[in-house]
Amino acid sequence: MNYQRNRDYIDVGKNFKDDLLRYRRSIIIGGGVLLFVLSLFSTFYSVEADSEAVLLRFGKYARTTAPGLHGKLPWPVERVYQVQVQKVQSLEFGFSTQVAGQKTRYAPQSSRHEQVANMLTGDLNLAHVEWIVQYRIKDAFNYLFKIGGNQETAINIDDTIRAVSEAVMRELVGDASVDEVITIGRDKIASDAKVKVQKMLDSYGTGIEIITVKLQSATPPESVKDAFDEVNRAPQNKERVINEARGERNSKIPAARGLRDRTITEAEGYRERVTRIIAGQVNAFLSQLKEYDKAPEVTRTRLYIETMEQIYSQTGDKIIIDKSVQGVLPFLDIGTNHSPGQSTTSSTATKGRAK
Repeated sequence: MNYQRNRDYIDVGKNFKDDLLRYRRSIIIGGGVLLFVLSLFSTFYSVEADSEAVLLRFGKYARTTAPGLHGKLPWPVERVYQVQVQKVQSLEFGFSTQVAGQKTRYAPQSSRHEQVANMLTGDLNLAHVEWIVQYRIKDAFNYLFKIGGNQETAINIDDTIRAVSEAVMRELVGDASVDEVITIGRDKIASDAKVKVQKMLDSYGTGIEIITVKLQSATPPESVKDAFDEVNRAPQNKERVINEARGERNSKIPAARGLRDRTITEAEGYRERVTRIIAGQVNAFLSQLKEYDKAPEVTRTRLYIETMEQIYSQTGDKIIIDKSVQGVLPFLDIGTNHSPGQSTTSSTATKGRAK
């Protein structure tokens, strides 16, 4: 039984070999056709509008092609690597964005964020600096192969940019005062950082172009932020008080000047009025003197009468007693009310004689 089974196995193998020899030519032709079809598909490639393609021939750089449809030698003779050279990419330092949009949501601060953002300034203060680096690929071949020597290391280009950016930013912050970092020197630090980072990346042959370096935030560390804010508010309060004092001065001085001018005007008017009155009185006196020189007795009497008339017209009750009445006790009705200006005259009026 075992012998028969082995015999059957030998017959099956022999038949398979005969079939293989019979269809060998067809198999070779079919394989050739399949290989041709695969080679035909790998001969053409398309490059996207925002990309460039780097071709390697047997692992050696051959050429770089622009967007569009291109042909190449079939794989594995030539291989194609596409790189998005028009895409602007961003790296965040000291913070990270969770959701970007109209209301951007940031990730909570971590120890890594604090380690990157906290820097020592030139005046030995601490500053918390957050910034963004935007870049694009300007040389696809260098981007793929210069850093590390092959395309697999291209994913580490972000680490290279991060290391260079942190080194440059710490250098610039370390050369500036904390006031320059937080207030007046932010734009200069950002522009200098862009130049220095670009220069270092070019020296490494990374094929990267830095679009912009922007300081997102520059503040004191949270532990000293309140004290720093108080220090910053002090000059602001000083300026506010000075401005209020200047405003008060500007409101008081014109009022004082107006009061001064009005007082001067009133005094000049009073002087003019008094001068004219005195001049009139002098002229009147000189006229009287002239008339007095002509007729002294008449002028004296007239002046006396005018003076007495003026005096009596300003008094109330008047009692006039004739000096010829002697030995008589006049009765004066002192308790009787008289209207102002009314005079009571008694020459010989008596109510009785004393005996």
